[in-house]
Amino acid sequence: MTGWLSALGPAGTALALLLLGHAMGDFVFQTDRLARTKHRLRPLLSHAAIVLLVHLAAFLPLLTGRTAQLVAVVGLFHLLIDGVSARLRHGEAPSVGLFLGDQLAHLLVIVLAWFLIDPWAWAVSPAVTALGGPERLPWAAITTGALYLSAFAFAHEGGNAIVRGVLPAEGPESKPEDDLEAGSLIGSLERWIVLLLGFSGRWEAVALVIGAKSIARFEELKQRAFAEYFLVGTLASVLVAIVLVVLVSALV
Repeated sequence: MTGWLSALGPAGTALALLLLGHAMGDFVFQTDRLARTKHRLRPLLSHAAIVLLVHLAAFLPLLTGRTAQLVAVVGLFHLLIDGVSARLRHGEAPSVGLFLGDQLAHLLVIVLAWFLIDPWAWAVSPAVTALGGPERLPWAAITTGALYLSAFAFAHEGGNAIVRGVLPAEGPESKPEDDLEAGSLIGSLERWIVLLLGFSGRWEAVALVIGAKSIARFEELKQRAFAEYFLVGTLASVLVAIVLVVLVSALV
């Protein structure tokens, strides 16, 4: 871990909280129904309002009049970006390219907004003052915790979106809806376990996770079509988790 963002004090915490607000608003508090219907105005506005409220809640420790305006601008751009993305996909599940492009646009807006605020403006918020001032708060720990939470939030629905985009539209055989939901949950648990192992430096144990999953599917893996489908999905899922560990470790 480089400690770069953690070393920035309240400024680093501000960026981490902005990222946390996005991850929670876009991947935890967004329902499947909203995700499917954002090409219509009312669901799009509902999602944008949820994202704004979650951003404000996540940023509450550093919230001032000016930073509230900053968060509002981030929320407005979130509305615009999602509106364009929803129109491009016309209610269908986004491709991997469109999904990653959408997330990159959100990230650029967040980073740009972060650069526009005086780094110490966050340290004079009512919450910080009430807790004894900026010198009394463990900024590095707050930053690290916010980034860890962001990674776990993204790994669930964000990871599922990437894996679904990588896999062929039709699997080797049709599966009931319950099986597909179970598969998504297993994939999320798999990525969360890899995140825990990666953050603790136990990379050798990742092979055990993949091995246990393969044993559970042993009979089905005898079919070549399923084996290829399983391998692509598993490798994509694990790769998402590894990339998240690398990115977070580079920041904290």
